[in-house]
Amino acid sequence: MFKSLFCILFVFVGIAVSHPHVFIHAKVDLVFDENEFIGVQNRWEFDLIYSQAMIAAADANGNGTFESNELSLYKDQIVDAAVEYSRFNYIGDGTRFYSPKESKNLKASVSKEGKLVVEFLNTFHIPSNPNDYTMLVLAVTDPTNYILITVDMEQSEVSAPDAMDVEYFVDALDGLTQFRNFSGTVKGLYVRYQKAQ
Repeated sequence: MFKSLFCILFVFVGIAVSHPHVFIHAKVDLVFDENEFIGVQNRWEFDLIYSQAMIAAADANGNGTFESNELSLYKDQIVDAAVEYSRFNYIGDGTRFYSPKESKNLKASVSKEGKLVVEFLNTFHIPSNPNDYTMLVLAVTDPTNYILITVDMEQSEVSAPDAMDVEYFVDALDGLTQFRNFSGTVKGLYVRYQKAQ
């Protein structure tokens, strides 16, 4: 009897630990200048429950908008954590992952549905190869499954000047050793770029 009860309790604890606690619907765009890949422009829309808790915590004057002094909570708890742990924006070249250098241009707002929307640019600064295309893959996910991120990579856009030749497509991460620990449902944005000839 005790053994059966222990097994049931163990299963429920495992389920409780492994399910997502926060849900994000994300949009990501790639930003280039004439010399390099600058970074990933992120737009995260959080689930309603998490949104209400974060809005209540950060909107000190209760006016429903976020002044610059109120953005520090989002910067500390959301954006800086993403940079520190290199979570959510995984940029790989087949041999290594690149860590974001910094996050910039933080904006927070509330959607008409009452959801928290946070936008920021994760900068990577990866120069183009002078002799050939530089190739990268972007995956947006949380492999720990604490946060479930849904993103339609087909909606991603590329911002690049005419001086930078950029090609990209969306495909599965199957067969890429570097991404083997990611869920099979995660899609990658495959990118190659070089200075225009």
